[in-house]
Amino acid sequence: MPPGTFLALARGGGGRSAVQILLAAQYSRNLLTLREVVERCAELDHPHTDAVRQAWRLLGGLRRTDPDAVRRVLTYPSVSAWAAETLARLAAPTDHGRPDATGSAPPTGAWPAMLAPVAAAAARYAGSSATVGFPTPPGSAFPLPMAGHVRLDPDGPARVTLTVTAHGLTVDGVPPRPGVDWWPLPRLHAGGRLELWLDDLWSLSRPAAPVSPDEAARWRAALAPGWRLLATRHRGYAEELAAAISVVMPLSPGAPELTGSGVPAEAGAALVSGTFPAGVGCVALSGGGDAATTAATLVHELAHNKLAALENLFPLLRPGDDVRLPAPWRVGPRPLPALLQGLYAHIGVARFWRRQQHHETRPEGRHRARTEFRRTGVACREVAELLLAGDRLTSHGRLLVEQLHRVATGWDRRVPHPVPPRARERAGAAGGPVPRRRVSRAGADGP
Repeated sequence: MPPGTFLALARGGGGRSAVQILLAAQYSRNLLTLREVVERCAELDHPHTDAVRQAWRLLGGLRRTDPDAVRRVLTYPSVSAWAAETLARLAAPTDHGRPDATGSAPPTGAWPAMLAPVAAAAARYAGSSATVGFPTPPGSAFPLPMAGHVRLDPDGPARVTLTVTAHGLTVDGVPPRPGVDWWPLPRLHAGGRLELWLDDLWSLSRPAAPVSPDEAARWRAALAPGWRLLATRHRGYAEELAAAISVVMPLSPGAPELTGSGVPAEAGAALVSGTFPAGVGCVALSGGGDAATTAATLVHELAHNKLAALENLFPLLRPGDDVRLPAPWRVGPRPLPALLQGLYAHIGVARFWRRQQHHETRPEGRHRARTEFRRTGVACREVAELLLAGDRLTSHGRLLVEQLHRVATGWDRRVPHPVPPRARERAGAAGGPVPRRRVSRAGADGP
């Protein structure tokens, strides 16, 4: 990555070109991961080895004839998440992700043969014909990434033969019936370059519930005002978002994905969102909000996705004790990785509100934008100083946080005063020297 690109990303920006560099790196990472999956299956004499090898050969041929199609499919968020999960489970010291004697995978087992529908999806996207065979997955369902979901007869055969052409697909020689055993993925065209799939990030690992046309229409209506605001008033964010995000994962309130492995937004918000480090390009959403709330939420999750992709290239934190510190934007202490993620995301949100205050036409809208900008900017500066006071940042991590700190302090009037005792105590808990002074807002606006 060019140094200038890293610095631009470290300041929370970078533009479409930086996002494309991150996605190119994600593609290389996924290729390496899938090659390891193939090799690991062979080493373990995994029963899916033949199906996995066949799919890998198909991908190899497609990379020579239509590399863009393979890149698009292999960087699709559900493929990224499944590849990382599958390799991790194959490397586990227990069952190595092997199915049991009945052919069904245990709850924690891998299903490497899902590489077959991934390869078939790449062939379909390239406009080529291909046939793959693989063991029937648990739940008798599987996705064709960037196309749809197939439902199988639970009492059907133990193997599936999937054929794709430029005109459609067949399962065991029979075209699936739309709305019965074939559910096309809804696609949201929000105008401009933004095109989103409504999909389940984990659809290659578990059966996914289909998204109904009514639900797709509701999400289209919910996201459109926020996207229009970004496309007309915040074009830099709109360009990055269109390049970086390809999937919206609809979730119900309180879904475990928004309270467990994801990176959820503030508790109690009308529009709750989350991202997943393994699924770069996916945003999970639950609820709804006005145009400004939706736009700020999309900016928030865009930043999480960018930093997750950047962390795949450059470790930002050193290993260490599970230190947890309070975060101004969340209830309860947060581990350092989450604190760093939150800082990066909220720099983007603060920049959004800073610009939005000049576009609001109503007094209450201007007051809200001004208040959100000040509140979030102060919080970002304090968290940046807290992280810089510790010793857990790598060289790249320190450079990133220093740049974020410069952005946050650049929004102030640069009036220094002593660090409050509470900030000094937090810094001591993180390890390392405590800063003697910090920069804060002064004057009539207050802190």
